[in-house]
Amino acid sequence: MRKLLLTGAALVSVSLSSAALAGTKDFALQGYALPADKPVTITLMRPDVDVGELQGGGLPQPNADWTDAARKEITAALRTKLQARNIDFVMMEDRLAAVDATRAAALDKAQAALAACKAAPVPLPAAAASASVETAKAAEAAVAAVVPSPVAPDCSAEQNAMKAAEAMPDAKSHANLVADYEGLHSAVVGAIIAHKYGLAGGKLPTKKEDFAYTLGPGTADLGKLSGANYGLFVMTYDQFASGSRKAMQVMGALGCIIGACVIVSGGQHVAYVSLVELESGNIVWFNLLRGSKGDVREADGAGTMIDAIMAGMPSRPGEMAAPTTDIAAK
Repeated sequence: MRKLLLTGAALVSVSLSSAALAGTKDFALQGYALPADKPVTITLMRPDVDVGELQGGGLPQPNADWTDAARKEITAALRTKLQARNIDFVMMEDRLAAVDATRAAALDKAQAALAACKAAPVPLPAAAASASVETAKAAEAAVAAVVPSPVAPDCSAEQNAMKAAEAMPDAKSHANLVADYEGLHSAVVGAIIAHKYGLAGGKLPTKKEDFAYTLGPGTADLGKLSGANYGLFVMTYDQFASGSRKAMQVMGALGCIIGACVIVSGGQHVAYVSLVELESGNIVWFNLLRGSKGDVREADGAGTMIDAIMAGMPSRPGEMAAPTTDIAAK
């Protein structure tokens, strides 16, 4: 299973940021505006979600049921958000399912046509058919003649159609393409987290004012698959404190009374979203959320988180990203 981007040092740095830095901070490609001379359609990639429980010792314990519930609610919230903003969008998972359905329909049609061709009556050879009885002598000869063997039907067109249907790509091959770019996107976002937010790597002196990150023009294949010209990638990592972790927090706070404070962090919550121009592969807008905006396992919490993280995303032709920073710039 593909691992989440924010692992190791990057995840620790983002998750353990101080409460004063909780909130969102976004970046956009300088001067970039959505094209006003053509329609804008966004394909929503499958949300990358990881929800678990933070144990007393500080180790996260994944929870598949929580993760599935959160992904369902986040996907529903994204649909609602995009529809409310009158954005044309398509779900990448739906496109992959449609690829399999299209291939299956083409195979069924080709198989039926080939079977019908092979079962069709075969006319006798032209020589036999032309042996009309013109004279009594010709009639006698026709009766005495040996009936020729039937000729196999010409089903070459149907066979070619069958081969073409079998050669059509299935969802698995397209899913591999999607997974490859999801992995590449995670690596690029790792650089953004490290160098634009100054986490787990520090800012690059030569790119303080620039935001220029790309997945490369190969993302055009994602556009062909989805019929969209932009891709929306969403990730969230949430760890809810277990009972033992909460008890440790209380004990640490009580220790302050006797002058022995022990700060025990609670649940960790990080999310990001990015908008990619599929023709070029450029990330044209990116937003990072640190801190909880609600319980993403529930509809209200997922909706609040999506509202916060997508507030500045450009969505109309000719529109530029509006700054939505609500945390101190680092």
